[in-house]
Amino acid sequence: MAEARQSLTYCAADRDFFETPARLPDDGTRYPLACGEAPEGWSRTTRGLWSVLTPDGVRLPEQGWKIHLSATPRVAGVTLDRAAAVLLRRRVPFKFLRSRDALLLMVDKNMARGSSGKFITVYPSDETELEEVVDELRSVVDGLPGPHILSDLRIGPGPVHVRYGAFVERWCADEDGRQVPALRDPSGTLVPDVRSPVFALPDWVTPPSFLDEPLAALRAAGFGDFPYQVVKALHFTNAGGIYLARHRVSGQTVVLREARPFAGLDGAAADGVERLHREYRALTALRGLDCVPEVHGLHTAWEHHFLAEEYIEGQTLLDAVLNRYPAVGRDMGEEATRDYARWAGAVIDNLGRALDSVHERGLRFRDVHPLNVIVRPDDSVVLVDFEYATDLDASDGLRVGARGFAAPAGTAPGDVDDYGLWATWLFTLLPMTEMADFAPDKAPLLEAVARERFGLSPTEGPRRPAVADSRPTASTVRAVHADDVFAPSEWPALRDRLAEGIHACATPDREDRLFPADWEVFRTGGHTLAHGAAGVLLALHRAGAAVPGAYVDWLTAAAHRVRPEAGGGLYDGLYGVAVVLDELGRPDEASEILARARAAGDPPRAGLFGGLAGIALTLCRFAVRTGDPALFDEAVHIAERLETLRRGASSPRLGLPSHAGLMYGLGGPALLQLRLYRVTGEERYLKAARAALDWDVRQCVPMADGTVQAKQGHRHLPYLDEGSIGIALVAREYLAHADDPALAAFVSAATPCGAAPFVREPGLFHGRAGLVAGLALLAPADEDAQLLSAVRNFFWHALRKGEGLYVPGAGLLRLSADLATGSAGVLLALHTVFEGKGDLGTLLPVS
Repeated sequence: MAEARQSLTYCAADRDFFETPARLPDDGTRYPLACGEAPEGWSRTTRGLWSVLTPDGVRLPEQGWKIHLSATPRVAGVTLDRAAAVLLRRRVPFKFLRSRDALLLMVDKNMARGSSGKFITVYPSDETELEEVVDELRSVVDGLPGPHILSDLRIGPGPVHVRYGAFVERWCADEDGRQVPALRDPSGTLVPDVRSPVFALPDWVTPPSFLDEPLAALRAAGFGDFPYQVVKALHFTNAGGIYLARHRVSGQTVVLREARPFAGLDGAAADGVERLHREYRALTALRGLDCVPEVHGLHTAWEHHFLAEEYIEGQTLLDAVLNRYPAVGRDMGEEATRDYARWAGAVIDNLGRALDSVHERGLRFRDVHPLNVIVRPDDSVVLVDFEYATDLDASDGLRVGARGFAAPAGTAPGDVDDYGLWATWLFTLLPMTEMADFAPDKAPLLEAVARERFGLSPTEGPRRPAVADSRPTASTVRAVHADDVFAPSEWPALRDRLAEGIHACATPDREDRLFPADWEVFRTGGHTLAHGAAGVLLALHRAGAAVPGAYVDWLTAAAHRVRPEAGGGLYDGLYGVAVVLDELGRPDEASEILARARAAGDPPRAGLFGGLAGIALTLCRFAVRTGDPALFDEAVHIAERLETLRRGASSPRLGLPSHAGLMYGLGGPALLQLRLYRVTGEERYLKAARAALDWDVRQCVPMADGTVQAKQGHRHLPYLDEGSIGIALVAREYLAHADDPALAAFVSAATPCGAAPFVREPGLFHGRAGLVAGLALLAPADEDAQLLSAVRNFFWHALRKGEGLYVPGAGLLRLSADLATGSAGVLLALHTVFEGKGDLGTLLPVS
């Protein structure tokens, strides 16, 4: 959930692609201090959305106590002017969000709540200056409104907060091996600078005495005589939480909806408190309706507002669909499919009647989507979350609703709920309504697919509102039809159109990324295989498309910009860059990058994606090409470490994977052992490969339709990265060397997953591309019809922008060109289908 919220930060600056927030088009709302010449004796730099002011000759400590000031957009300019006057006079370094738009983004209701509200950050040189500056700042900004910064200690009732943390950029690996901001502990070791929504201090830090009073106030803060006791948290947003609670006297179970003052702003700059009171008024007006929760009252505790509502027994429509939908692993026979369509139709009919009841009371709901609908055990429905409900004839111009369910801009107020009802109905049949946000002309195509799959007549289901077919002039993206290019005879044209889309969106003038990708590209770097340039160039090259030399030069330069300690592994680091440069005919640069990767140290993971297995396979590749026995010996040493780990022995900074799969489980180590077996012929490697495979296979379970899928918590996964199809590909490699009826049965049961009729995302790692490529490698030749049907269904996701083809990435939030989630992965998968000749090496960079 935290990563999903973080991804929204990268949706603000561009409607089509994930983009760094630094490129937010906010010139018209920038604060004067962020523009023009820096104050005399100061230098100004830009870091993302922040303007950083540093007095000449002052050098920041590595870490210490810093001061944060929060602000609302209405008073932020005043807060900045008053605080800057103090800080400029005292020559204390500070940074601030550069514009009103930047502040609105960072306090949006969908942003992460822990650090939300930070507007100004101040870097005192020591604890003496900390106390003096806190006092001066309080004297000028106390009384100005600002949200409570949950990660910090608030000083008094105003917007001044403090927290101990890093001042300068330092990085270290967390327990999962991801690079995170770091502090230095007393021993000099870099440790994660934890930033949670609760104030906490590193164990070795003693707070200065002037913080004793605020710390005591924090410890004393509580709910007092609040009438409800929280049982568990159900959901969090930046605006507040949703909790299951029990009345302290009656024992009645209720739902508490929390709102924080000045936090969780929406497009109209309304905070959570304003929306909560709007919901209270709506529920009061709708009292007595069976499709609306009963309201039990408003309460305030520790300045937060709470609305107590009736607890509705049931599940959200989203969960109901996920639990019933006829997808791979479940019964997808004709009768089961009809039964599901009848259930979905009945629930949507009930939802339509519920909305009619609300309208009869003179209100519009405005925010219809599956998370705001509770389905009772009898399939009746209850609407929840009325924070945007308005009078039927009111119009504030605000586009409300979740992605894929919000009516297009300009929709008449009376049509908004009709659109939400239609979109929710379509979601129950084809859960990818976000596609219509990219291209409105996708809506009728998706509806046609849904009707065909479930055998529905043109008159069944809600009427599609006319606005669903409109084309906003701002959109340059268009739908792709089924018969455009997704046929075997059209493969060369399809390859060229995918490649054209990749070339059209390239940005070689930028240093942070060469191609639009998943938002992770801005965290892991623009060079990687998974989300960076290396993966895109690999796909272009293998598919026979042009790879301009300027792109290869960009990749080499990007690899040299990587921090020395952040080498990473095969898909997330420099090892993948070395492989691609070598394949593209740049052996000297490849060897140099490989040396830099090895100098960075080993990651604390076992798998193929970013762990030791991927590193050792890379070393094997280079050992074979260069004849360097030291590289091969290192790969053998890693294989021995991984086998020792599998046997249960402890290994420093290395643990067994948390789940199975080709990329993250022991499928990668199994591939490594098979590679060593092919090179040496030693049986011990073949036995080690079988044992590693057995670990992954045991994480898989049989499904109702006879397939097998990897079990991960409550989910069952068929995908290439962490699902059964990826494991089956490794098992197939093993079966090329030894008979094994149990493994052969596993492969046979996993293979049909590749023909899944519905796949929500198109990507290689966690979507249709990986499943289709797996099916092409695993299925007997006489099952081409299934394979070609799966390929044809790529049109569900395919979009046109100019003459190029594009697909959306993870979450269907933005278009992506990368290997893991985007069009490069689709290109490589289709190359595997049409030209791969059954070779897993076509799909993987090393094997």
